[in-house]
Amino acid sequence: MIPKKIMKAFEEYCEKNNITGKAKDEKLEMLKKLVLKYLYEPGEAIGIIAAQSISEPATQMSLDFNESIILKHKDAIKISTIGHFTDEMMNAFGYSDENEWHICDTSDMGIFVPSINQDEKIEWKRVLACSRHASPEKLLKIKTISGREIAATDSHSFVVRRHNKIMAISGKNLVKGERIPALKLLPEHCIDFIDLKTIVSKERESAKKKLPEKFELNNLTGWIFGAYLSEGNCVRNFVSISNTDADFLERTRQFADAYGLSYNEYDNFRGFAKGHDIHINSSLLSSLLAKTCGMGSRNKKIPDFAYSANEAFVSALLRAYFDGDGNVSTDRFVIRASSNSKELIDGIALMLARFRIFSYKGKTKNQYTISIPVRYAHIFREKIGFSTGKKAGMLERLCNSKMQKQDFVELVGGFDNLLLDLAKKLDYPSRYVNSFTKRQKIGKSALLKYIVLFSELAKKNGINIDNEIAVLKRMHASDVVWDEIAEIEEVLPSAKFVYDLTVEGTETFTTFDGIITHNTMRSYTMASQSDRLSKVTHGLPRLIEIFDARKTYEKNMIIFLKPEYNFREKAKYLANSIKDCKITDLLVSDSIDLVEMRIEMELEREGDKDKVKEVLDSYAKSSDISYKGKKIYVKPEKNDVKNLRKLKNKILRMHVDGVKGVENVIVIKEGDDWTIQTTGANLKKILALDWVDISKTTTNDVFQIYETLGIEAARNIIIQEAKKTLDEQGLDVDLRHIILLADMMTFDGTIKDIGRYGVSGKKASVLARANFEETKRHLVNAAFYGESDKLMGVIENVLIGQIAPIGTGMVTLAIDMEKMRKGTRKDK
Repeated sequence: MIPKKIMKAFEEYCEKNNITGKAKDEKLEMLKKLVLKYLYEPGEAIGIIAAQSISEPATQMSLDFNESIILKHKDAIKISTIGHFTDEMMNAFGYSDENEWHICDTSDMGIFVPSINQDEKIEWKRVLACSRHASPEKLLKIKTISGREIAATDSHSFVVRRHNKIMAISGKNLVKGERIPALKLLPEHCIDFIDLKTIVSKERESAKKKLPEKFELNNLTGWIFGAYLSEGNCVRNFVSISNTDADFLERTRQFADAYGLSYNEYDNFRGFAKGHDIHINSSLLSSLLAKTCGMGSRNKKIPDFAYSANEAFVSALLRAYFDGDGNVSTDRFVIRASSNSKELIDGIALMLARFRIFSYKGKTKNQYTISIPVRYAHIFREKIGFSTGKKAGMLERLCNSKMQKQDFVELVGGFDNLLLDLAKKLDYPSRYVNSFTKRQKIGKSALLKYIVLFSELAKKNGINIDNEIAVLKRMHASDVVWDEIAEIEEVLPSAKFVYDLTVEGTETFTTFDGIITHNTMRSYTMASQSDRLSKVTHGLPRLIEIFDARKTYEKNMIIFLKPEYNFREKAKYLANSIKDCKITDLLVSDSIDLVEMRIEMELEREGDKDKVKEVLDSYAKSSDISYKGKKIYVKPEKNDVKNLRKLKNKILRMHVDGVKGVENVIVIKEGDDWTIQTTGANLKKILALDWVDISKTTTNDVFQIYETLGIEAARNIIIQEAKKTLDEQGLDVDLRHIILLADMMTFDGTIKDIGRYGVSGKKASVLARANFEETKRHLVNAAFYGESDKLMGVIENVLIGQIAPIGTGMVTLAIDMEKMRKGTRKDK
């Protein structure tokens, strides 16, 4: 049975070439035989399965277009959807197309995001690249207990806490009850002024009553922004603030008086009770608030500059907002507020993080809500507070309340047996920490209690537990809350693309909703300068590569430029010139015509035809090659589909331009130098280029260095790579140990591996080789070839139970017993 799609193509082919009657029947029989012959066998890797087998992502790893993220550029924080940000960057600076990923290099643009480090602290880390690719059919939407949400592809990496470390796992492996980090602290270098010329320049020129060009961010200005967000409205010539509390209204008048603005006051009867309005007469203030905070209750938001503002401004803004829209519940043990605007509630939550206050977010039928648990009430009172007497009194009662409602959100897990081991070490009853250990959950208050308790017990008993206490303190002082996943559901993507960022360090960034997520572009783009390149392995796998003297691993180069070429644009041009260009990179499409038994390829640009022709004429001489516009047809002598597939794959991989072996390139500034960093390496070809600084350029490929620069250079790179790998992991190994290994690998002028059986498997002792794995094989081979073991080493002597030739075992003592006896008699 021939598939309908193939039959349709066959009919179209026959009609186009006027093939009918007997000739058509013959070709149809030939087609049936070909289809039957080359049907895929069950289990054969094709399509998505084949792609997965060669490490191409089947389900790509990114966030939905509408996921907002926190960005900082030139000390100014901006909130933007990841889709708008990435699209704008690509429109402005272009992008490269890597396996259907659009990638924009942002490594030198000074864009930063909040990122978590291994100490669970939030730091601003540089964005190295942004990317996008086609959306899958479905995304995962994850909701946490605190009301935070994120929509991502199921293979996007998320951050979890396991084994007292920050780790990344795939979204498809997340389950309900798992905990992911949510931002609790937003560290910020604060600004004290904003420039009104950049916000309301035209309005300022025409305004009768001008506000200062350098608009100070202080208590009064913070108050008016918060009052507007909670109780305000803008019209063309004035700002209206509506409230009945005397203290609230007085603070509003104080702002107007301080800036010389007139105001009018009116009672209103719009609601169920009488209200009171203050109209501040300033078209400039109205325009400033409208542009930065939005208009209408559903569209209000925190102004971007407020996230970078000093503490006095932030405190006053939050105080005015909660004075207007907030309240205190001593029954429910919370401080809370509500709004018609989700963006405003998300912004308030982020502003609270300036003071280490973690809030819950929710939604009623008509409004979005935010609530602050009682555990943060004393921080709220100290840093923010209420201006209105009634609310201030309720806050005081809440802080003094003896009842502390249990917080089920701010729990820490992933600490393994740390508490249990400490209890045993200090002879403390383990039953008190068994429950925490089994559930892998402990609250911050309980954690602090055990930090104090264990420290006192250790001091009393003279036991050193400094390392363990340091881990517990790190858990307690974390800048994040490990927020429990409450729900995971599938949703439709909101746009045709999904998006991701590549971030240096621990490769994490934070959404506006406060969820910290892990970027997953390491397989496709370069990583940070400290990581060098994304495809480079680290830790134990890298040490194994080095000391096993492997030739097959991910290679890279760092290319330095001569002074006359050492600037960005030139570096980018030169980087593109060395990238290995294959025929597949120049094509729009490629296919196999099973009827004509030929390979069809279509070029993206007709101008590349000469390059491709030169390569094909050299490497495919036995085939019939023809050209028609952008189309290229290759028909081999062997009329066989398997041969066609092999030839097509070979043709697509043929080198056309650049330096063979240099798969990818990126330009990164290191100090004062612009460097080209690559995946793939070809040291000999690169060093031959006249613009390369050969005194600094290097690769991680030991064998290429050996073949190009000699054995001494290979020895040095073994030492450097091993030391760098250990340093990255925070392991302090004496350099002399590494030098000894490097010398053993290279002393005879070639590179030998150091494995389980010694240098290149040449450990002299049979028993020593048999002692470590594959015992039977070594003993059988030794017996077959008649090997002997002279028992000169430690392992083999310990194995057979006799004294090893080490220490006192290296000395043979002889005692003359007769002389000893005679000497004893004389003494008597």
